[in-house]
Amino acid sequence: MNFFPDLTVELQDFCKSRLAISPWLIETGDRFDPAIFEILDLEAREYAASNIFEKDRIKIFGTLPIPERLFRTALYEIMSSTAVLLAHEQTGQLEVNEEHAKTAIQMVNNFIQKYDFATLLQIYGLVTSYENQNALAYYGLMPEREFLLGSWHRPWIDYNLSDELLLGVLMGNYQIVIKEGRRYVKLTDQGQENLKNTKKILKESGFLAHRLDMLHLFQFNLFDDFEKLAEELWPESMMLRRSFIDFAGIKPGMKVLELGCANGLLTFEGGLADRVGPEGRVISIDPSPAMIARAEAKRKESGIDWVEFYQGKAEELPFEDESFDAVIGFAFLHFTDCKSALEEMRRVTRYGGTIASFHPLKVNLNVPFFQEWFSPILELAAKRKEPPKDFLFHPEEVPEHFRRVGLKQVQHEEIISPAPFNQPEKVVQHYVQGLGWFQEELGELPWRARQEIIETLKKRGREVCNKFPKEELFMRWPAQRVKAQRC
Repeated sequence: MNFFPDLTVELQDFCKSRLAISPWLIETGDRFDPAIFEILDLEAREYAASNIFEKDRIKIFGTLPIPERLFRTALYEIMSSTAVLLAHEQTGQLEVNEEHAKTAIQMVNNFIQKYDFATLLQIYGLVTSYENQNALAYYGLMPEREFLLGSWHRPWIDYNLSDELLLGVLMGNYQIVIKEGRRYVKLTDQGQENLKNTKKILKESGFLAHRLDMLHLFQFNLFDDFEKLAEELWPESMMLRRSFIDFAGIKPGMKVLELGCANGLLTFEGGLADRVGPEGRVISIDPSPAMIARAEAKRKESGIDWVEFYQGKAEELPFEDESFDAVIGFAFLHFTDCKSALEEMRRVTRYGGTIASFHPLKVNLNVPFFQEWFSPILELAAKRKEPPKDFLFHPEEVPEHFRRVGLKQVQHEEIISPAPFNQPEKVVQHYVQGLGWFQEELGELPWRARQEIIETLKKRGREVCNKFPKEELFMRWPAQRVKAQRC
């Protein structure tokens, strides 16, 4: 039995409304201080006690027995997850204050008023059943206690999953089995089929892609060692940044928009601010508030007043048409919806102005040390009989996107840059945990499985670095710079 209707439109609106269910790979443990927990918990209790009507019960559960606590639990989880997301978007950190909590409550209420409470609970049930069923499908058997605590697949929760387990058993999706004197939860054949249907809805609505985008942002916000690791693991990166400014034709006095500025490596160390000079102006944006804060600290320390930093997305630029002489970005385009980002870049560039991007390309993974080191991820792809998923471009992709959005005089160059892989802990932290390389592979795994693979990669990296000569521990990484004019 599957009681979820097609919620594609509602899920799309849910994401656009900036609501969240489960913060995925952020920190586990206590999310709030007692005062914040009390605000959220009290609101969920009071709303559930006075606003759940018979029509909602019938719409959601039909003739199934109703676990009454599930109403309150669903409201609490959506409100608390949304509060965490708000805190993260605004500060780059995970500390929720009273304003975040009250704003999250209002956002949830707005969604209920637009649809109804039953629709919200159906979305909650769809998403959480995916988390549960996906984990059971992966592990085969999960100890009942671990399921109830969510420790293998939803460690961020601070409530028990007994209601969800009971409902899943009543619906025929789960069963309890006893093996060697222990109780385990298992996904039934019907549960396997429901998982396929649930995943289809979440994928077609864009929810899974949205979740992956949020995961990228969460990881990058918390990437404290970005600058230091970039210097160590990309020894030619600063030279490439400086030469990219030359390639883009940036001149003194220009008004330049820089996208994906991170903590200001191109802006300051790469020489963009110096090249434009005090007679020009640089506006730099990045979706990560934590990176913006670090970049702004650099600006204040340097005393440069012709550079401004803002939080924002390349796909939704908050600027008037034809506002800039040049719009450029270094190693950002592969994190965006490329077509939407380029359309926006074109819109805000004046006629005759320049649009330019530097971005990494797909790298040859058929390198002995890499195959041995990253085999846990490569095996995930091999099971599907596909190459590993990642967000990097093929050489022809970006130039073609430039042309499709109407840009002219498209020029592109490929560059090979050596990337050493001789520091296993730093390599995994930088590429996998920070930049999110292979996150498309890891993103659909249960939480515990993702953590286990990351720790395995660190362990295998140490073994590989001891086994292979140091001169063999590097990748010949292809990159591309592309520029065009708005005519």
